[in-house]
Amino acid sequence: MDNSYGGIESSTFRCSVPLVHVDAVQGEAVYLPCDISMPDPSDKVLLVLWYREDLGTPIYSVDGRNRDFSIAERWSDEKVFSNRAYFLQDKHPAELGIDHIRETDQAVYRCRVDFKMGQTRNSLVNLTVIASVIGEKT
Repeated sequence: MDNSYGGIESSTFRCSVPLVHVDAVQGEAVYLPCDISMPDPSDKVLLVLWYREDLGTPIYSVDGRNRDFSIAERWSDEKVFSNRAYFLQDKHPAELGIDHIRETDQAVYRCRVDFKMGQTRNSLVNLTVIASVIGEKT
């Protein structure tokens, strides 16, 4: 089975996963989409995990396994986003907001959504960071 996604290799999983391209200007905020919608209205989101494809562990999580998802526990890896990241679950699709984007944030990110009954959903976001040049004349 082919494990490439728009020219991006991923050894993490081997299924067809949608890839969204997002551009951001260095220093600005960016919003990475993550579809947490449920086909079955009686289902519920339990856990949302964000991965950076070049790292092996989650970098951001929203954990609603032991509480209502609207007051789910949020965690952000201090080495990646620290307090720059936040989850906007009421957007359609939901978004991971990241303030003060840095060139080092450029990467492919994966959003994994675990439901109580439904199948786990993955999506990929290719984030390109455009360096801002202050004082450049054209």
